[in-house]
Amino acid sequence: MDEPTPVRCPAPEPGSTVDAQLDELVARLGDPAPVSDALTFPRGTLQADGRLDLCKQSLSPDDARRVIRAAVRSPHATHLLLGTNGLGAEGVAALADALGEGHQLRTLYLGCNHVDAAGVAPLADRLARDQTVRAVWLKRNPIGDAGATAVAEALRDNPAVRTLDLTNTGIGPVGLRALVDALRTRPVPTERLYLGGNNLGPEAADLLVSLLRDAGVSELYVAAGRLGDDGARTIAAGLPDRRVVLGLGGNGITANGVRALADRLATLSALDLARPPSAIALRAEPNVVGDDGAAALAAALPGSGLRRLDLRHTGVTGRGARLLLAALDPGTELELLGLGSGVPRRIKRAVTDVLRPSSAPAEDVRAIASVYR
Repeated sequence: MDEPTPVRCPAPEPGSTVDAQLDELVARLGDPAPVSDALTFPRGTLQADGRLDLCKQSLSPDDARRVIRAAVRSPHATHLLLGTNGLGAEGVAALADALGEGHQLRTLYLGCNHVDAAGVAPLADRLARDQTVRAVWLKRNPIGDAGATAVAEALRDNPAVRTLDLTNTGIGPVGLRALVDALRTRPVPTERLYLGGNNLGPEAADLLVSLLRDAGVSELYVAAGRLGDDGARTIAAGLPDRRVVLGLGGNGITANGVRALADRLATLSALDLARPPSAIALRAEPNVVGDDGAAALAAALPGSGLRRLDLRHTGVTGRGARLLLAALDPGTELELLGLGSGVPRRIKRAVTDVLRPSSAPAEDVRAIASVYR
């Protein structure tokens, strides 16, 4: 396995300021009056569904400490969104200290905050004893193998966390192995796991299979890697006999690998092979599904029960799209068929007319919807 892809985070380095522009937000968090509509402050937004959104607000560790203290005590904050700030180790330590008994935070979105392995350790220690947090998002923090191991050990006996995001966190074989060993012993399986942007290649495929088969992960996202056809074939051959979600966009997979995945389509509820949004930043090699790969998927679609298939920017043209369209009968289970710019609009419209209405995103995914990202 090659070295992990460098962690790419554009957030400012942790500073040392306390901003008076947070006064109004902090005061409202302490006001027991119900929040019935979205409230926008000089810095930050508070939503009626419990989202306290402070992504990209240039928070220093001192700012974060103040907001976190108010959020944990507030009857309104359930989902804490602090992505792309300057929290650093100090800010995360403040969060860990604040997560005492009786807190009600279910979502911790901490992506891109210059947190390394030492910085994430206090949070991992706290999560090992926590029963309330459901989703932990750590993407684009350089926690590496040591940090991933600490988080994995924290979750070994934790029955509450169901979503873990370790996208582009510098994980290599040691961290991946630690995740497998810990998650397969959990009392409750992890529902969704994000591991993209960590340069995982075909030699990691067996461990990824173990996450699905042995650890019971239901949704596995490994975009922007280098699995290639060999990795895709290994994963396809090892898919469990239950429906799972698989995200493999930007892994250099060609029609050969797609054929192996098509052969196991009945075990998938969703398959994402599209170009990921972070493809350029993470130097991801695109998947080239092409019309041959589309033909294999079209042949497997009828009766498969697949609900989502994303093939945007993978070389599928009108010819392949027509085959996919022909495979969609009026009773199709498919809710999404993503097709890129190489497909005529009339075919896309015809596809849309056949698809079922889209179901809502998972609760943990809805909880991190930010007005600032």
